Amino acid sequence: MSENSNVDSRLYDKEYFEQTDGADYFYKGEIAPKFLRAIKVGSLTEGQKVLDIGCGRGDLTIALARSGANVVGVDYSKDAVEIARETVSKLDGDISSRISIVQSDATALDFLNEEFDSIYMLDIVEHLYAQQLFDCFAECFRILKPNGSLIVHTSPNRWYNDFGYPLWERPINIVANALFKQNLLTRPIRTETDLKVHINEQTILSLKKYFRSADFKVQTWLGSEYVTPASKDSTAMKILETARQILCHAYPLSLFPPFNFLFSNDIWAIGKKITS
Repeated sequence: MSENSNVDSRLYDKEYFEQTDGADYFYKGEIAPKFLRAIKVGSLTEGQKVLDIGCGRGDLTIALARSGANVVGVDYSKDAVEIARETVSKLDGDISSRISIVQSDATALDFLNEEFDSIYMLDIVEHLYAQQLFDCFAECFRILKPNGSLIVHTSPNRWYNDFGYPLWERPINIVANALFKQNLLTRPIRTETDLKVHINEQTILSLKKYFRSADFKVQTWLGSEYVTPASKDSTAMKILETARQILCHAYPLSLFPPFNFLFSNDIWAIGKKITS
């Protein structure tokens, strides 16, 4: 497949969206923590006009509208647009009236110059070929208002997939599963679906390159959610969870460079459109 091609939109069918991150929350009528975190990261204020690129099921689009924004969600998957529109149609009228869902290619956005206060791109950049991502970021810069923000989350962190997981975490998980009858992650480095759709996995350094190519002033960081011990009810479970993170992710070293480059699997970034 050439750099000028799209990933086949038919791969993003209803079955795909029933399995992707946050689906367990979505189908219970809830919003996954990642989407709520994105709103906080973006410093959203009521009344802003916001674009959600790669809106998928509409998780973030709906969360943004509930936070007071006027939102346009775009996706080039026909099934995604159908799922999102159906979900929005069932919302309270005050919320649904602030949402529009549009089928569109991320590299050619049919919006006016300086139309949006902020743009969100969650888990989409890894699905775009390099030239597509350059073009998409240029479009984002064009349609953002001065001082507007482009908020990006991407996973996986390529260094985690290439080094941290296969060379450290996976072998340890295999041993722990055998010794302690656990069910820790031992998936292949990249699943069959990953190989088809994750055609441009990022590192914290490569992502900066795309922002800077479009003249954004960018701040990037690695998320700590994956490598921080999850909250547990009992003391025994808290100890077990902390031990798991120490063993599998070298916690708390995994919170700091250079270890977080290998063990953090979430990359966040904010690009600001600064005009003189």
